[in-house]
Amino acid sequence: MASPKLTQFVEATDPRGDTGTERATVELEISVDREGKVSDVRVARSGGDVLDQAAVIAARSFVFEPATRDGTPIPAKIRYEYVFAARTPEPPPVAPTPGVPTKPAALEIIALDHDDNTPLAGAAVIVTTQDGTMLRAVADGQGVFRMEDVPSGPVHVVVTKDGYVSAQLDETLEPGMATQAKLRLDKTPDPEAFTATARVDAPPREVTKRTLSGQEMTRIAGTRGDPLRAIELLPGVSRNSSGSNPILRGANPQDSQVFLEGGPVPILYHLGGLTSFVHSRVIDTVDVYPSNFGVRYGRKLGGVVDVRLRDPRTDKLHGIADASMIDSSLLVEAPIGEKFAVLGAVRRSNIDAFLNAAANSTDLAITAAPVYWDYQTIATYKPTEQDRFRIMAFGSSDRFALILKKPADADPAIRGAFDTLSVFHRVQLGYRHRWAKGSEQNTELTYGWLVDKGQYGTLGRSHFVMNTIQGRSEWTGVVSPALRVTAGLDLLGTHFDGYYEGIPPTAGEGDQPMTVSGQKHVFIQTARWVMTPGAYFEAGIRPVPSVLLTPGVRADWNDLVKKGSIDPRFSGRWEITDKTVVKGGVGLFSQAPAERDSVEPIGNPNMDFAHAVHASVGVEQAITDELSTSVEGFSKWLWNMETGTPDGKAPFFVSNQKGRIYGGEFMLRMRPSGRFFGFLSYTLMRSERRDADQNDYRLFDRDQTHIMSASAVYRLGHGWEVGGSFRYTSGTPFTPVVGSSYNASTDTYSSRLGASMSDRNPAFTRLDARVEKKWTFSQWSLAVYLDVQNVLNSPNREGFSYNYDYSQRQAARGLPIFPSLGIRGEL
Repeated sequence: MASPKLTQFVEATDPRGDTGTERATVELEISVDREGKVSDVRVARSGGDVLDQAAVIAARSFVFEPATRDGTPIPAKIRYEYVFAARTPEPPPVAPTPGVPTKPAALEIIALDHDDNTPLAGAAVIVTTQDGTMLRAVADGQGVFRMEDVPSGPVHVVVTKDGYVSAQLDETLEPGMATQAKLRLDKTPDPEAFTATARVDAPPREVTKRTLSGQEMTRIAGTRGDPLRAIELLPGVSRNSSGSNPILRGANPQDSQVFLEGGPVPILYHLGGLTSFVHSRVIDTVDVYPSNFGVRYGRKLGGVVDVRLRDPRTDKLHGIADASMIDSSLLVEAPIGEKFAVLGAVRRSNIDAFLNAAANSTDLAITAAPVYWDYQTIATYKPTEQDRFRIMAFGSSDRFALILKKPADADPAIRGAFDTLSVFHRVQLGYRHRWAKGSEQNTELTYGWLVDKGQYGTLGRSHFVMNTIQGRSEWTGVVSPALRVTAGLDLLGTHFDGYYEGIPPTAGEGDQPMTVSGQKHVFIQTARWVMTPGAYFEAGIRPVPSVLLTPGVRADWNDLVKKGSIDPRFSGRWEITDKTVVKGGVGLFSQAPAERDSVEPIGNPNMDFAHAVHASVGVEQAITDELSTSVEGFSKWLWNMETGTPDGKAPFFVSNQKGRIYGGEFMLRMRPSGRFFGFLSYTLMRSERRDADQNDYRLFDRDQTHIMSASAVYRLGHGWEVGGSFRYTSGTPFTPVVGSSYNASTDTYSSRLGASMSDRNPAFTRLDARVEKKWTFSQWSLAVYLDVQNVLNSPNREGFSYNYDYSQRQAARGLPIFPSLGIRGEL
């Protein structure tokens, strides 16, 4: 659904005259018909009888572009805040001397942002003189416009700028004198000029879809402006100390998928979670589906994170240079003609400059400090309003190397050089066509190349090169206002070429202490394609305008295990009122076993697809246009889950584990409006598994009973902004070590474990803070920021290390207080 857009604004006459020395507002409820005309105006919040009447009279003459649903114009109601600016009392007019011509005057106006006093370059001014003549001008780069030879006497000044509420001034110009005045404009809650309504997005087809906007993503404390780090604060997202994919509603990270522009990507974060692989200012939106996602996503049964990149801007040259203690980046974008635009962004870590001092450590020599880099390039061509061609290339690299000078106490086999490198590149061609009534065709073709290699001391080594082809073509057709259909083809093919030599990999849960000395090494080499085609169909049905029913089905095939799946899914939304929505859904989700675990001699080619049924129901309640809350209950039932065999015996992996996850979520959210935005979330959840030889369920190592997050950002004005984030989660379960056994042949001790997942780490708490100061000049801006993670230096425990016979253990501490100071310039 698209909300109405104001196309013709009418200025109200301020009935207060010179007595209106204070700013006043009237909130209106405006009904807009299918033709964009105002059919009714009501006062929602009064500013006083005379102001109410003036605002209503002006609003009745507004003209809108009508609201649409699925491309069809529909009537709609919006909230609009009409602002009456403060006026300067008018001095008594000076009578002209008889017979002496009146001298003209000069007028200089300075337009400023009301909050931080930054100049508003490009602001427009209209000056109406006493005889009704209208003079127009545009502010220069300093927000200043000057008019010469203005007729003396009373004038009425109106200053406007996109994204701001217009400001007004009444002044009397003295003959032959120059008058200077400053007008400070307030930002509108919505980026469109003259409107004060919130954007209304189309109802999501998925039951739970949480989207972070650009205003929120880059300003949350503790994320260093990284949008993909911000998702860790959303409901249902558990903390993941390993830094891999997020844990969505208690699922294994490997059971969730990150998509970039519709294609799966191999990693989300650099170096175990430090930062994501995409420049923050290139990201348009981040959609998080913790469960019950739509049929366009497949091959996973946990959850989905879908990242969308924006098109390059087409107005002028833009650039951003950012340097911090962690990394440095550069972004440049510019139009080339009227229909073509390009964007490029690069980033490299600065960590090696700070860690090389540790190279002479007694037990640990860093031979190549952690280094990462990434890049994104986008070029768009829009020959018409309906068509867009886009080519996009992006890539990422992570390298880390060290030497353990002496063996680990608990296992002498853990020693030597450790060196890992992971590099990937992607190129995507895309075409989109939109029809007048809302139908749309999207096609993307992506080629990817990845190299993943490592030397793991005496434990083993690996080197794999993967070439990937991914294609997706999706058509969405608006058959009628009551029926919308979507059909798509989704093909993913990967060619694996490489080898692995070392101890057999395991599918155990968590980091369990085990001795690797004496384990027999295996060697595997492969070169083959794995093809996984998929197809899907979905319908959006509105039996009545307030109800949306979305049945769908997805089919997938995996030629490595020669098996497939057909997954029906259904969701529904009932808009009880314009502020209250009830939603629910149920669906089947399937996932093929991991490739490495399906190949002999270290895997089992006879494993089956894992399956899960997701179900959820919830309520969304809008309190105001910006403030909303939601409550949701969810559950997942899992079967045929992959697990390792007892004692690691052949066939090493089997599909016989079951699982269940259930819980509830609450979220209170204030969207960006004025100076403040933030959100508060709480999740109560339990994640359990049951092995084939067990009668009862036990905790899964990803279980976190309580998850609470809070984040807030406040703009102080004058370029200052502060923010804070707090997170509390229950400690993760682990299997305790209860003793050890001595092996005389290897002269080592092996741990003896207690009941599976019968102990739990202490709770995790972290407070982050962020402060930024921004200076805005005529053509560019400069900002200095400080982002501090773990302000209170909480000693969060991330596991244990053991001595040689497991009689003593030492807690591994998590991230200590971690400040990052940076500077950013924007053109």
